[in-house]
Amino acid sequence: MTFAARAERALVLSIVRDDFGETTEKIADALMRSEGLRLAEIVQRVHATALAIKPTPHEIKANVLKLLQHNLLKITPVPSSRGAVASYAINVPEVFYRLRFPKFIELAKEGFGGVGEVIMEEILVHGRVRVDQSVDAMAYSLAEHQRQQDPEKAEDEITEDELDANREMIRETFVEMAKKRYISRVHPLDMKLPEVEEKPEFPASIMRGNDAEASTTAKDRVKAANGNGTAAANGNTAEKTDEDGITVRGKRKKASTTSTNAVPVELQMMLEAEEVTRRDDGDAEFETEQESKAKKRKVNKRAKLPSRGAAAAGTTDGEDSDPSSALAEHSLVWRCGVDQLLRDLRHRACVKFATENINNVAGVLVAAMLHHSSPHEREKDEATSFPVTARELFSMPEVKDALPKESKDTWRLLLNYITVMCRDKSGMVMKVAAEAFDPTQARAGDGGQYAVHMKKIIEFLRQSTSHAYISEKFGVQSARIIRLLMEKRQLEQKTIGELALLPSNDARRRLYELYRENLVKLQEIPKRADHNPAFTMYCWSVDVPGLELSIAERIQDSLSKLRRRRKDEAEQNKELIARSDQLVDENDLAKFDKISRALDRLDRAIIHLDNMLMLYRDF
Repeated sequence: MTFAARAERALVLSIVRDDFGETTEKIADALMRSEGLRLAEIVQRVHATALAIKPTPHEIKANVLKLLQHNLLKITPVPSSRGAVASYAINVPEVFYRLRFPKFIELAKEGFGGVGEVIMEEILVHGRVRVDQSVDAMAYSLAEHQRQQDPEKAEDEITEDELDANREMIRETFVEMAKKRYISRVHPLDMKLPEVEEKPEFPASIMRGNDAEASTTAKDRVKAANGNGTAAANGNTAEKTDEDGITVRGKRKKASTTSTNAVPVELQMMLEAEEVTRRDDGDAEFETEQESKAKKRKVNKRAKLPSRGAAAAGTTDGEDSDPSSALAEHSLVWRCGVDQLLRDLRHRACVKFATENINNVAGVLVAAMLHHSSPHEREKDEATSFPVTARELFSMPEVKDALPKESKDTWRLLLNYITVMCRDKSGMVMKVAAEAFDPTQARAGDGGQYAVHMKKIIEFLRQSTSHAYISEKFGVQSARIIRLLMEKRQLEQKTIGELALLPSNDARRRLYELYRENLVKLQEIPKRADHNPAFTMYCWSVDVPGLELSIAERIQDSLSKLRRRRKDEAEQNKELIARSDQLVDENDLAKFDKISRALDRLDRAIIHLDNMLMLYRDF
C-alpha cells in the first residue's frame, strides 16, 4: 500500500474538516497514516492524538458511519478470533470527487433539467439514498425550485397534488438517470474472507539433481504424514506412489454444503410418486393441500436473478419470499455514478479543446462522435471513442446545423473537416477503417470510420499545462529546455545549450534549478570502469509521469493554501457577511464589496486549480 504524499494528505484533511468537522478529520488523519485500522484501533489512535477533549467511542463510531455513508471509506475483511472484522481505509479519490460536486449538479441539470438537478443534489448531500426515504424531500425541494424559477408562483402554497405530480416526475427521472448511469446502485459489503490456496509441497525426488539432504527431508516428511496409515486417510490430501518413486498428491474434493432451505430429495420422490399414483387412479380431481405445497416448493426452488444491493432485512425463505420484493425501492441503495460523470467531464474537455484548437464546427463534430460513443463506453478513461462512419455523422441534425449553409457540397466539406482533424498535431481524430461501398450501388460510400482519440487529447493538454506552469514559474527558457528534453529523450548539457540557444552558464543554472525541483533527471554513462568524470557522459532527461506527479502535488498544495485562505477571510468578516442585507453605511458597503471581490477571486482560483488537478488525476 502506498501512503499519501504530504500535499495530498493536507488537501484530504482540509476537505474532510470543512465538510464533516474536526473529529472526522482526526479519524481521517489516523487512517491515512496506516494501512487500515479496525474500529477499536481507530478509537485508540484518535484518543492518543486528542489534546484537550477526547471524543467518546460512540462519537467516533458515528463519524466513521458518516464517512461510510458518503463513500469515503474502503472496507476490507480481516480475520480475527470472532470471524471477519472490517478494516477501514480512506478512499482518497472519493474525497477529491467532493471538489467536483458543483460540476456534477451542472451535468445533471443539462441532461435532465431541474428534476435531475434536485435528484443529484439530494444524492450528493446524503451520500447514499433510498428512493422511498428521499422522494418526499425531493418533491418538496422540486416545488421550491420551481417557485424560484417562476416568480409568479413564489407566493403560492405547496399543495398535495403538486407534491404527488413531483413525486411521479422524480421517479421517472430517477429511472432515466439510472439507465444512463448518472446514478449507480450500492452493492452490499462482502465480508467473506478470501480462501488461502494451499501450495502443494512437492517431494525433493521430483527435482532431479537435488542433494541427498533435501531428499531425506522429503522422505521424513512423507513418513510423518503417513504415520501408521490413519493420518493419510483422514487428511485433505491423498498420496500415491508410482513406479519411479514419485509421490503424487491429489486434493480431495470438498463436500458441497447443502442449503438449509432445500427440499430433501427423498421427500420430492415421495411427492412425485404420490402424484403419479393419483393420476393413474383417476382420483386426483382436485389438488390436495400437500400437493399444492409441493408445487410451490418446486416453483420457489427455481433460480432467480440476483438482487445486488438488496437489504439484508428481506426474507430468505423460499416459501414466503415475494419475487418482486428483491427489486422493491425500499431495498435498493443508490449513489452518484462517478464514472459516468467523470466521463462526461472528460468529453467536455475534449470538445472544448477541439473548439479552441480549430473552430466551432470541429467542436460540434467531436461532441457528436462522443455522444454516439457514450453508451458503448465502460471505463472513465477510455483511450478512444466508439467508431462512427462519416455518413452517420452527416445524418446527425446537430452536424447539419453546424456546417455552413452557403456551401454547395456539404458532404465534401464534412470530409475536409474530418481530414483536418486527423492531420492535427494533437491527433484528436483518427481513421480506423477505410471507406466501404455498397455492392448493390444503392447508396454511396460511408466515408470511412473515425474515432476520437481522447487519450492523445488529454496527453496534449497535460503537456501544454505543464509547459505553461514551468514557463510561469521558472521562465520561458526553462520551459524550452523541458520541451527539448521531451522531444529528444536524452541530451547532454552542451547540446541542450546549443539547441535552446542559451549560454552554457545559463543552461547549467536552469538545468540544476529544474533538477532541484525534481522536474528533470540526470544519468551518468561512464565510458571506463573506474567512473572517471573526464570519461563520463552526463545525460539529462525528463520523466514525464514523475513530472506530472510533481505538478499535481504542487496543485494540491496550492489548493490547500487557497482553501485555508478563503476560510480565514470568511471567518474574519463573518459578522459583516451575516448582516450584508442590512448594510447602509458607505464604508460598510465598500468593505463588503471588497470582501466579496476577494472571495470571488479565491473561488475562481480554486475552480481553476481543481480543473488542472482533474486533468492530471482523473482524466
